[in-house]
Amino acid sequence: MATITFKSGEEYMLKLTRLEKEAVEKVCGPAIHDGAKVVADAIRAELQTVPTDEGWGTQENPVRGPKKTQKAALLGTLGITSMQKDNDGMYNVKIGFDGYNNIRSKRWPQGQPNQMVARAIESGTSWMSKNRFVGKAVSRVKKQALAAMQKRAESEINKIMK
Repeated sequence: MATITFKSGEEYMLKLTRLEKEAVEKVCGPAIHDGAKVVADAIRAELQTVPTDEGWGTQENPVRGPKKTQKAALLGTLGITSMQKDNDGMYNVKIGFDGYNNIRSKRWPQGQPNQMVARAIESGTSWMSKNRFVGKAVSRVKKQALAAMQKRAESEINKIMK
């Protein structure tokens, strides 16, 4: 029968216990945030390639993209939320657009909601052609984001295990 002997087994078990308790804060949080940063940077880069159009679109002749003001507002408000635990016990961050732009109207006295503008650009409308900047960016950097998360998680685990 084979036997395995651990030298300093109690010390190793203590390290594993410490890793378990600190995993979410010290490993998962920074790793998830690093992956989200890769994706957010890709979304920002893809958004910069979206064409702008200052005209008014119709169903017969839709505009190619948003107005310069709308695009600038999106670039300025793209961000990452802090890590949160959902009802299923999963930890997440969200990447998105916050606030309002400077295009005010009777319907939007504070300005147009940036989330709405981003959704209109991504999906298109009856008066604007779609420009899938979020979908393209996410699919393009998915592997890079996973690699960044793995690298940071391993780095944080090594810090805890020392």
